[in-house]
Amino acid sequence: MKSLVLVSAWLTTFATLAGATEAVELRTQLVAEVRETTGPAERPVFRLVPATRLSQGQVVYYTVRITNPTPVFANKVQVSQLIPANTTYLPGSAAGPGAEIEFSIDGGQSFGRPENLKQTDGTRAPPARYTHIRWTLENPLAPGATALARFRATFN
Repeated sequence: MKSLVLVSAWLTTFATLAGATEAVELRTQLVAEVRETTGPAERPVFRLVPATRLSQGQVVYYTVRITNPTPVFANKVQVSQLIPANTTYLPGSAAGPGAEIEFSIDGGQSFGRPENLKQTDGTRAPPARYTHIRWTLENPLAPGATALARFRATFN
C-alpha cells in the first residue's frame, strides 16, 4: 500500500496595488486534509483533519489560503496552484467564492476552462491531465484579509 507524508507550505504570489502598477506580495498556504468519520454508524460525524499520511485512492481536501499581509488593497489577485504529485484532480471540485477558475495541462504555461483544454490530438483533456489550477479573484483582497480557494484530488 502506497502512502505519502504531507507538509503544509507558505508560498509567495503577487497582485497589483489598488490604483497602482507595482506588485503586492501576498502569501499563500496549501493545507491538505482528509475526512474522518467518528460516532455510531446510524449517526456518523464527519470532520476534516490534517492529512499526515495518505493511502492509495484516498480523497484529499485541499485549501489554498490567500493572505494579504500588506496595508493596501490588492487588485487583480491571481493565484496558481500546482496539483500535488501523485494526485489526480476531482472534476468539479475547484471552488473559490468570487473567483474565475481555470486549469492548465502544460505545467502552468497556459490556462483555460475545462471545455477549452485540448490535447495534441484535438480531444478534450481529461482531469487526470490537469497540472495546475488558477483562481482569479473578482474583488480586491483587503489589507489583512484571507481568501480561501479549494479543490479535491485523489491520491494515486
